[in-house]
Amino acid sequence: MKRIATAAFVAMLLSGCAAGPTWQATGSTDEFTDKTTMMVTTSEFPSSGSIVTRSLHFYPVVRKEGDEIFVGLMSGGRFKIPVGTVQLRIDQNEAWTITPQETPISMMPSAPQYALNLPPEQAALVKQAQDQAMLNVTQLMSPYTVTGGEKAKKILKQMLAGKNLKYRTVGINQAASTTGETVIDPSLAESLRLIGIDPASL
Repeated sequence: MKRIATAAFVAMLLSGCAAGPTWQATGSTDEFTDKTTMMVTTSEFPSSGSIVTRSLHFYPVVRKEGDEIFVGLMSGGRFKIPVGTVQLRIDQNEAWTITPQETPISMMPSAPQYALNLPPEQAALVKQAQDQAMLNVTQLMSPYTVTGGEKAKKILKQMLAGKNLKYRTVGINQAASTTGETVIDPSLAESLRLIGIDPASL
């Protein structure tokens, strides 16, 4: 009888240790630009009190930069990999597709000017093509794929009303764990409030 009671007590302790919020809020400030980015995402070990992610895995993310809200997937772990096109599906609703081209690039390095001896009009066309090529490469290689604006708000509103989120990457990065699933519980709304997003205002 004592063994049964002890086993039950240990099981209770272990289940208590495993408990924790599914969604957690975090933030970071760029030490050069002083720009603050707030974020809500999931963790491998919710009970740890910090967000722990693994390389070659993807995680749902809600980012807040200023007044802008972005929703999508991010690459986890210390060594980030490109995310590419992603799909999100909340409960039995139609899946949302988010492409790298929707991911905002706030700061882009200027492309080198190789056409200095061309007439101004031709040089401008070459520079435009170079800038577009660099933008495409940067977006494709980004460790996160997110969308903003009204689309992001619609996805987030659907998430807040849902219970389950499935996600996957499409096309490239097949070496990574391309599919995932997470529970949507009250910790999502609580974490959103912590980063300044009022669920009622969406």
